[in-house]
Amino acid sequence: MSDSLAAPAPAAAPGRLPGIGLMLAGQVGYQLRLLARTPRALWFGVLAPAGVLALRLGRVSHPGGHTAVSPAVATLVAGLAVFAVLNTAYLTHASGLVSARQDGALRRWRLSPLPAGGYFAGRIAATVLLADAAGVVVVLIGVAMAGLPVTAGTFAAVLAALTVGALAWAALGTAASIVVPTAEATFPVIGLTYLPVILLSGVFGTIPGEPGWLTTAVHYLPAYPLIEAVSGALAPTGSGLASLPAAGLAVLAGWGVAGLLVSLRFFRWSPQRPARGRRPGG
Repeated sequence: MSDSLAAPAPAAAPGRLPGIGLMLAGQVGYQLRLLARTPRALWFGVLAPAGVLALRLGRVSHPGGHTAVSPAVATLVAGLAVFAVLNTAYLTHASGLVSARQDGALRRWRLSPLPAGGYFAGRIAATVLLADAAGVVVVLIGVAMAGLPVTAGTFAAVLAALTVGALAWAALGTAASIVVPTAEATFPVIGLTYLPVILLSGVFGTIPGEPGWLTTAVHYLPAYPLIEAVSGALAPTGSGLASLPAAGLAVLAGWGVAGLLVSLRFFRWSPQRPARGRRPGG
């Protein structure tokens, strides 16, 4: 995905730049349209997690067509909702930045009147909105098929957890894009960090026989605390925003801050030039 579409210019008086609010709003709207026109973003972020959840819930349904509401079902729905968020906030966001840098779009944005902070704020805000929407779609499928009890407090807790997680993973995706040289290398490079984390964190279910030290380590990775927060909010005994684990949210915030600091220090706006080979005898 690259920024190949023409960015809309906010209305402003002749000879004057629009205010930062208008510029940021225009950037968020532009990035949302860009994401909506990316089939990969919709497939990985919405359709694939929703399809997997529908199949999994269909297998645990009773003959009468109703699924037992249990902590295991809440964890299943939470894991796939987090899967949708990670696909959007990490994979799609990182690959979009790499493609935009490779196409020279980032360099053109850098030369535009929009401040660098405004560009990233708009892009990450759009990514978080789409990630939240993808996660909510998965949760609504769980509500429809499994009969999960969802109140206003439950929905607020789920949305708060998904938003914190999406912000953290978008910051990590921005940092991860630094080490990806080309768009073709995005998924091989990003997958080295993405796949082990989601598998070990229980996105698709727990792994039997996992050593104790590994279980402890996984708790400090940025996927497990998000699954724990969403599953706790969806549990029949959930108590709304009060059910969100403070320690888990602190872990997510720490990862988000780390990704932000790395991005501020090392992010590149220009494409990486291929290294020239040595001449024979040189």
